[in-house]
Amino acid sequence: MSRPFSARITRSVVIICVLSLLLLPSIGCNQEKSGEVTFEQLFSNPGQYNGHDITLEGFYFQGFEVQVIAESLEYSGYAEGHLVPKGKMLWVEGGVPLEVYNELYQQSMMGPEERYGKVRITGKFEYGGKYGHLGGHVSQIIPSNTELLEWSPAAPEQEP
Repeated sequence: MSRPFSARITRSVVIICVLSLLLLPSIGCNQEKSGEVTFEQLFSNPGQYNGHDITLEGFYFQGFEVQVIAESLEYSGYAEGHLVPKGKMLWVEGGVPLEVYNELYQQSMMGPEERYGKVRITGKFEYGGKYGHLGGHVSQIIPSNTELLEWSPAAPEQEP
């Protein structure tokens, strides 16, 4: 014996609603919490990315008590050609792999050797603590993958 038409419709609507709720996270609701992000997206609402894997493109800079990925680089004005990180930045916990580090540009105009270059880092983003040297950063990334990107220091103001 067949169910009444209204019972079949009600059951179908319930099934569709349940399936929709189950599928929502996989079709975009959580996209902003992982994957590739810009500095603007990351710093406008860092809490939503906390504890998630992200991919961020920027400028890695490693020097005396500094190990960050920054929006850009700029000339310091203290020595000809000397570059420093500029804009939004976060600590890079553990640095970059040796094979990437060895390929970075080098400078030592202001004292200890510094390394820098354009990179794409994927890793776990942490926000809300004190990270880096003397806890000077409120966010950090723990890299799981780092890729060196093509870039020339002839145009340091270039943003990723």
